[in-house]
Amino acid sequence: GPSADVKAIATKLGAKSILGKEYIVDCDTFKSSMTFSLGGKEYTLDSTDLVLQASGNQCILGLTGIDVPAPAGPLWILGDVFMRKYYVQFDWGQKRIGVATAASGMSIVV
Repeated sequence: GPSADVKAIATKLGAKSILGKEYIVDCDTFKSSMTFSLGGKEYTLDSTDLVLQASGNQCILGLTGIDVPAPAGPLWILGDVFMRKYYVQFDWGQKRIGVATAASGMSIVV
């Protein structure tokens, strides 16, 4: 999402900025969630969905600011963090997507 929006969300979630674009949280105490509304349906990402284990008790918040200029932006890219929890089917011919809870989450080792 837009850098200013990601920064505001990260701040609200208690994340600390590192290297300007990434945010870290304490894995042991981070218990926040986020809900997206897409097409009138809500999709929630829990604390375990929102982070990637880094080292020790530090986790990287899986949100990155990216400023896409108009006319394409501003926009949000729902990437691996979203798709670890939700199965997404793209129907290019009908210009639509389908979203369902994935059968099992994908584990990523960093």
